[in-house]
Formats: sequence, structure tokens, C-alpha cells
Amino acid sequence: MKIAITLILYAIAYLWGWTKLRGKGRRLQRLWFGCILGYCAYINLCGITRTPHVSLSLLYTAFFQPVGRAIIYWLGG
Repeated sequence: MKIAITLILYAIAYLWGWTKLRGKGRRLQRLWFGCILGYCAYINLCGITRTPHVSLSLLYTAFFQPVGRAIIYWLGG
């Protein structure tokens, strides 16, 4: 039931945003809006079902954190 309500609310938000992005040259903005809202729905549904998901923090923990540790070690810290 929680998933259905979440999807309905995201669909309402998508339709509301779609109507606000009117005019010439808004096709790319509508595409980006749909992608961002879809990613937000994905993260939200993964949180509800407690499944692993891909996020920006994965990039930080996989790349930047080890590089930072290597630099600190290299500097003698």
C-alpha cells in the first residue's frame, strides 16, 4: 500500500510539473524533470523495500575516500 501511494504521489507531481513547463523549447527541461523525478522515485522505493541502490554516495565511497586516504598517507599523516 505504501508503494502504491508513493507512486501515485510521484505521478501527480510529474503531471503538475509537466503542466508548469509549457512553451517553446521546454522539451529538454521536461526530459530532465522526468529523469530527476524518476531517480527520486527509485531512491524512495529502494528505501521502502530496503534494497541496495546506486547513488552519488557510492561514487564518494568507491573513489574519493580511498584517494583521500592515499594522499593523507603520502603526506605523512
